[in-house]
Amino acid sequence: MGPLCSIFRDGKALHRCLLLSLAVSGFNGALAQSISLSLSSGHATPGSTVELEISLRTTGAIPPSALMFTVTYSTADISAMSASAGSAATSAGKSIYCNQNAGSLACILYGLNRTTISDGEAAKIHATVSAVTTNPAIVTGLNSSLASSADGLPLAVQASGGVISTGLSSGGQAGLRFVPLTPCRVIDTRPEYNYQGRVGPFGPPFFAAAETRVVPMPQSTVCRIPTSAKAYVLNVTLVPRGRADFLTIWPTGEDQPPVWTVRSPDGLVVANSAIVKAGPYGSLSVYSSGNTDLVLDIAGYFTDQTGVGGFVYYPLSPCRVVETRTAMRPTFGPFGPPSMGTGETRRFHFPSSSYCQIPQGAAAYSVTITAVPKGPLAFLTAWPAGEARPNVSSLNSPSGRILANSFIVPAADGGIDVYTYDETDFLIDINGYFAPDNGLTGLYYFPLPQCRVMDTANPGFPGVFGGPMFADNTSRTLPMTNAPFCPGIPASAKAYAINVTALPAGSPMPYLTAYPAGQPRPVASFLNAFEGQVVTNSVIVPAGTGGAISLYAYRHTNIVLEISGYFGR
Repeated sequence: MGPLCSIFRDGKALHRCLLLSLAVSGFNGALAQSISLSLSSGHATPGSTVELEISLRTTGAIPPSALMFTVTYSTADISAMSASAGSAATSAGKSIYCNQNAGSLACILYGLNRTTISDGEAAKIHATVSAVTTNPAIVTGLNSSLASSADGLPLAVQASGGVISTGLSSGGQAGLRFVPLTPCRVIDTRPEYNYQGRVGPFGPPFFAAAETRVVPMPQSTVCRIPTSAKAYVLNVTLVPRGRADFLTIWPTGEDQPPVWTVRSPDGLVVANSAIVKAGPYGSLSVYSSGNTDLVLDIAGYFTDQTGVGGFVYYPLSPCRVVETRTAMRPTFGPFGPPSMGTGETRRFHFPSSSYCQIPQGAAAYSVTITAVPKGPLAFLTAWPAGEARPNVSSLNSPSGRILANSFIVPAADGGIDVYTYDETDFLIDINGYFAPDNGLTGLYYFPLPQCRVMDTANPGFPGVFGGPMFADNTSRTLPMTNAPFCPGIPASAKAYAINVTALPAGSPMPYLTAYPAGQPRPVASFLNAFEGQVVTNSVIVPAGTGGAISLYAYRHTNIVLEISGYFGR
């Protein structure tokens, strides 16, 4: 970047002109057309700090309630850079969070409210001029504005040399590898459990009805989440304060998709896993339809960053590894009975199972754990074998209901530990594992815009993707690449990351199974609604014949199926 201009007197340079370049991202459509930011100029002597203003101007009718921007600079000229919220942002109740990298400062302005930001001083930039700069400096910024994207993808707009240009990559994305993390609690809005001092979007207060929050995941002070993450592996627990019909998580900067991450219309505590694509600067947006506390745990992330170890997915035919109910598996042993006692921890080395063919060398497993409690079950936790039990939960059933949750659990030497707070039986079904790429059959993850593939209660969905509801004891095969409203699912997909909601309308629906089309239906399940309640569960399902998957319902129910990504090469 370097000096762009100098001021001379008697042939001697008196000032250097240092350029700060401002980029804005994270919006599209009408909002993008109506926003511009500008960066002011200032003077500073070598080694001193100059304060610059980022000004917001809204040219249309839609003011923003959050802003994302990046300031880039030459590290030879600027030795330090920071930012603070400006007067217009603080008046709207907004805070600022920034990621500092060499030569750039990426920031998000947001608040725990929906108040829009008025025109004026959005943020302040504090730039320290390098002490080795030989002359006083004029630090100047170029204006930046947003252009809309023809296909609805967010744009990053960079001002350079006085010319504003846009850049958009809409295809040819690299496949992502999974990087396990020690399971960690990112968000807990319950004050009585906030032992680790979470603040801002990571802590209290609870979500009010119809509230949206922006969560800059890498800014967590409790969990170590890198800025290189392109998608997160999460466990989402709702602790409703009344009815919480649904909660949705999606990449910040994109429009809120018409999908559900987790539902609790009856107001009970419920958990569901999710693989969610990261937005600009690693941020996620979270919307709740009702008043609820939120607990969000992370078990890993997906990345395409070079130099970072990672693992790819190997599908397995769904198989029941663990079954502690004596009526279903009378042989006692490490993968069978007895039931789990109160406060008990048990270790499972999956490759040692005689029930399923699971190879050595897995770094993580894709599993469904179904709890069959003998009374209230406060929580169940699964984590890598031999490590200290983390402050997270995998499944909750304080009402004592039979409940399932599917998720990716990191392993250690092929093993996982499972802890139950209360006495319970449980089952573990496996549908794949993560290990180093063998160059042939390992599958990379490709995020998709979250999209509704199937809705049997919606007359607008045609053929097998719509009505009627599933009858008792019926299967249906879904050719995923033909989903009428999700055109981005390729024929090369070998497995899908889906979220399924059963709506049995009060009638008991003991279990639902998803499996590769063309294969025999396995002895496995991933969703249970014995009390006829609405239940949501996410699961990775290997593709079968023609890229299709099959769904089996034991009892009649409506089903909504959504997709967030696929695995392929």
